Amino acid sequence: MSTPARRGSSRRTDRALDRYPDTIVKELSSILGEDETVSTRVISAAITGSETKNDDTSIENWIHNQLKPNLIFLDRSAYTEQALDALKTLSTQVLTDFGTSRQRDFGQAWADKTRGYLGEAAVVLFLEKNFKISTRLAHQQGNPEDFYDSDIAEVGEGNSFRPPKVFVGIKTTKFNGVWLDIAKEQFLKSHYHVQVKIGGGTSHLFSFFKEIGVFEDYILRVGLEEKFLTQKEADDIYNDIPDFKPIPGYITGFAVREEEDGNYTYSGNKGTKNYTIKTFKGLLPTDYVEQIRENEGMKNGSVKFESIGEFSSEGRYVFNSGTLIRSHKEWLEVVSQL
Repeated sequence: MSTPARRGSSRRTDRALDRYPDTIVKELSSILGEDETVSTRVISAAITGSETKNDDTSIENWIHNQLKPNLIFLDRSAYTEQALDALKTLSTQVLTDFGTSRQRDFGQAWADKTRGYLGEAAVVLFLEKNFKISTRLAHQQGNPEDFYDSDIAEVGEGNSFRPPKVFVGIKTTKFNGVWLDIAKEQFLKSHYHVQVKIGGGTSHLFSFFKEIGVFEDYILRVGLEEKFLTQKEADDIYNDIPDFKPIPGYITGFAVREEEDGNYTYSGNKGTKNYTIKTFKGLLPTDYVEQIRENEGMKNGSVKFESIGEFSSEGRYVFNSGTLIRSHKEWLEVVSQL
């Protein structure tokens, strides 16, 4: 049985809020190209994930020394490529949530797959921008279990490409994501696992459709021609759909397979009855609730992860974003092995 190692309790400076100083929120909004509501959530996720503490100086340092150097923007061309790649792969894959039995609508599956591919594309651009190395992604048709050892399929060398010498997995979350969680089987197949937080919200695919004229030139026009819509209704629908804009991708950091030994460390807050996990690093065993209860001297009560509650299944490797490796020197080590 893995043995949990307990670290110190979280301080109040690690607690996210609903509001932050206007100057900080406006600055981040300008950097990301997102509204202030989204920017507030991004700060909260960084605090909840222990990337930064909740004080003005720490947040400013995080913005300028962590987020900005690891921020990539995906333009219309990048979005088009990833949306089409997603459509090609979905045409031959079962449309279910990966690792679960929940059936998904094709449109939802396409939007979700596109978001995941945008995260992978952000890593390609990040490596090219910061380390002058060209890579290609493994966007293939077929069963994902046949080729998910490495999301980076090829590495540039001279005028040609070759297979990578180490395997790199890439996991995309929304901008308010806190946790990197990967099924044990998948975690053990790749040497490195990168987390990317992607903006664009839930309307990114519809914003792209608006950008390329799908609504104005086709859907709404048909509605007008068939007299299903008035001109005002068509205008209102068109204006309500957010405009497309470059989508920010924040490369949070990476976890290393070889550093994990099957144990885990955690920290959190113990209330009068329940326990909230604030940080976690390692393999999440099936009996983690019982282990943490025993370690914390709890006879009963719930054990939940901050912001997410619980994961869909145990037997997963879980990392809060603040535990991920992220320095330029450590990225150089990864690049040198590719």
